[in-house]
Amino acid sequence: GELLLAHRKQHLLLRVPVPQDLDDLAVAVEAALRGYGRERTALKKQYGPVNWLWSDSAATVNHL
Repeated sequence: GELLLAHRKQHLLLRVPVPQDLDDLAVAVEAALRGYGRERTALKKQYGPVNWLWSDSAATVNHL
């Protein structure tokens, strides 16, 4: 399965694959959060959100 983390202010979802061994979940979440900022910056440059809203109707869902 996957763990979904939602950022309420920025209206973004982060999908984190859940490892088979739940002891590794913390490591998986940390790795996903490390890449979050970089990927978010790339999306901002591509689509230019206005007032924290991603207003481009042509924007697609990007799996991070």
